[in-house]
Amino acid sequence: MIRLSTLLPAALASSFLLVSCAKQEAGPDKGCSELLAVPVSAHGLSSAEVATINGLFVRNRLDSRNLRYVRYVRESVQTYFPPYASFDSQVVTVEQYTNGLRIFTSQTIFAFKNGSFNFQNGQLSSGTSLSTSPMLSAGQVRDLFQATITEFDADRLKEVQRQCVSAEFGYYNLNAGISYAPEKLVKAWRVSLKNQEYPFAYYQDEAGQLIYYDNGIRTFR
Repeated sequence: MIRLSTLLPAALASSFLLVSCAKQEAGPDKGCSELLAVPVSAHGLSSAEVATINGLFVRNRLDSRNLRYVRYVRESVQTYFPPYASFDSQVVTVEQYTNGLRIFTSQTIFAFKNGSFNFQNGQLSSGTSLSTSPMLSAGQVRDLFQATITEFDADRLKEVQRQCVSAEFGYYNLNAGISYAPEKLVKAWRVSLKNQEYPFAYYQDEAGQLIYYDNGIRTFR
């Protein structure tokens, strides 16, 4: 189940990770807070796949400077309507960056048919003039994360207190997932337990407001 803060509307490694970890200087927890940075050049794919995708973007005159490749699928697709034919399908999923920082809400898909650009799913960011300097520290963000766990998942608090927290600074589009709404980027943090997918949370940097929290629990009816 996804739980959201009422303060703001919700939207919907390896050698390339730049990491520093230290005990936080202030705050009630004083636990390990790891500052995580993933550069735009740190594609989550093999070097051969990156070279192939670079070729696709160059040949189709698409700008990839602010795109980090995170998924690539290539397959032969057969049509089942006249005129019957098969074509080479290549689909690239990317994360967008601006000012060298990740936009947490901007995964976009580029689809290519026989090497030619076919369609794009998701809008490209217009960028932002916001600074690249956070107001909060990784230690302060850890305290916010602990408070969120206490509010929504109190039974996991002791588990969280024993583990290191990874905190990445970037941008968040508060209007992501809202049809025809203009992009509204804010400086934000993504926080999670080190090397774990869940739970995770996003916080606005300016005032430490919770934007989105996900504990990984899904309820189906």
